[in-house]
This record gives sequence, structure tokens and C-alpha cells, in this order.
Amino acid sequence: MSRISPRQQRSAFLVRPGQIEVRETPVPRPGPGQVLLRIECALAGGTDRKAYVRGHPQIPMPGPFGHRYAGVVEELGDDAPPLEIGQPVMGVHSAPCLVCPLCRKQRQHLCPDVMREKVLGAFGQYLCIPAPVARQNLFPRPSSLSAEQAALLEPLACVVHGLEQLDWRGVDRVLVLGLGSMGLLFAYLLPRYTQAALFGAGRRPERHMLARRFGLHTLDQLDGEQFDVVIECTGKLDGWQQAFDCTAPGGQVQFFGGLPRDAVFPADSFRVHYEEVRILGSFHFSPADVVKARAFLLQGDLRCNDLITARLPLDRLSEGLERLNAGEGLQYAIDPWR
Repeated sequence: MSRISPRQQRSAFLVRPGQIEVRETPVPRPGPGQVLLRIECALAGGTDRKAYVRGHPQIPMPGPFGHRYAGVVEELGDDAPPLEIGQPVMGVHSAPCLVCPLCRKQRQHLCPDVMREKVLGAFGQYLCIPAPVARQNLFPRPSSLSAEQAALLEPLACVVHGLEQLDWRGVDRVLVLGLGSMGLLFAYLLPRYTQAALFGAGRRPERHMLARRFGLHTLDQLDGEQFDVVIECTGKLDGWQQAFDCTAPGGQVQFFGGLPRDAVFPADSFRVHYEEVRILGSFHFSPADVVKARAFLLQGDLRCNDLITARLPLDRLSEGLERLNAGEGLQYAIDPWR
């Protein structure tokens, strides 16, 4: 089923680092297995900020921009998933192939084709979801969940993936290093995984109050402090070093915040070998992580308003990204219809 949709839409393009253009573009028509959405809300967060400032290997330039979204079904292609026109939905931006060696080993997040048909263009009025993504990672959204809450599905799935990696046996103290939106999402989910004492540390004093509202004991200094699990959310090389340094013998440090490709982290081999400090990277998510993240969102107790600094029209997307780059706010909800 389908209905007559507009032929043109307003959509943001990332032209080059530091330059966004809002263009008039054709509204795509869904092909076999695809779903066309009318976007209600898209979130601008850390990944978008990085792409805007320095470029991103998974976000081609010039090209459509934005990947965290929520909307309603506008049109359905032939053999699309069993959704209805006008139905509110939530989803993420990628899907693995399910047949490669890594997928067969249940490492779908590392599938070499996981980004092959990724969704980009959420900062626009309409968005066409490719068939593999629609089939695996597009879900009905209940009326109890706002579009802004639903758009948090993608970052929350990344957090679920990180938490599922960790070994929680014998963990008494956990540190979240970096109190941006991702660090706060970790704070939200950590009590579902461990009864350990939960701590947070960050450079911005105003974030400490917010972190305490999310259940973390905040620390102004980390001198001499050690933790069984350290979750690094700064995305900076000195943050990686600090996270490693305050991991206790036998502990785990998880590097969640990504660095530029050519960055090199010099780990102390003595600590890795003789103190058995375990180093973990965390990237992306699997379909199972998305399903679990959606279940957490449906519980309805996430402090969504605390995670969204402001709501901006599409024409002010650049402003939101500039503010993020200046350390002002956590993420911005973009309304393409304003």
C-alpha cells in the first residue's frame, strides 16, 4: 500500500567539514523491501559532531547527513515488512549480511557489509530505509514513546553492546569516564548489569550534577583511584590513557569513544601482562543489541529530556553542531518541518 507523497523535500547535506547545506531534493520512492518514512525527529550527537568537524569514514562528503531517527511510515515497497501507512516506527541505520564468517560467529557488529546499505539522510523530511535495515532493525513504536525517545535507539544499542561485552563477575567498582550523552546512557543501563558502586568523572562541572541524577557518584579527581571496570567515553587519546591508568589489576578497561584512524595508544606492557589489565574495544551493535535496547526504551524511565539540550529546526542544524563542538549541550533534536 502507498499514498501520494510530495515530490520534493528539504534535506541537509554535509558538503565538507564545517559546511552544511539544506537542499531541495526529490523524495525517494521505496523499492522492493524498502520503507519510506516521514521523519518526525532526528538527533544530532557526538558522531555527527565528529563528522562535521573532521569528517567520518562512514559518512561520505558531500552527501546526506544524519542517522538517528524516528518517524512514521509514508510508503511501503513491494514485499516490505508488515507495517502500516501512518504507523509510528523506530529504527537504526545499519544491518549485517548474516551470512559472512563473522556473522556466523555471532559477531554481526563486525560484518564487513554492516554499513553497505546504511541509512543516511535523517536530517531531512523523508528517509528511505533499505530492505536489509527495514527487515532486521525497523520496529513499530508505541504511542507511549515519543519520537525523541525513539531516536535514542541507535546510541542506546551501542551502549548495550558495550555492556554485553564486559565480564561482571567480581566487579565492585565501575567508573564511567566522560559524562556526555553516551556516558549518561551507560549510567542509565549499568544498574541493569551490575550491583557495583558506580562512579563518574568528567571535565565539565555542570555535567557532574546531571550524572548524579543518573545515579553516578561523581569524582573531581582520580588520583590514586582504581576501578574493576572503566568505561572510556571521552573519545580522546588522553582519556584513553587516563582510563587505562585507573583500571585495577585484573580489571577491564573498555575504549568506547573512538579516536582518529592514525591515533596510537601506548599501553604499558607491564600492566597488561603482570597485572592482567584487560583491554576491550567496543564498536557498533548487533541486531540482538538493538532488540535489547528497544526493550529498555519501552520501560519508559529514561530521562530523555535531560539528554536533549534543545530542539532546533533544520536550518539551525549547523548551530547545534557548533554548540556541541564548543562543549555546549549533549545532543540536539532536529525537527525537519520547522
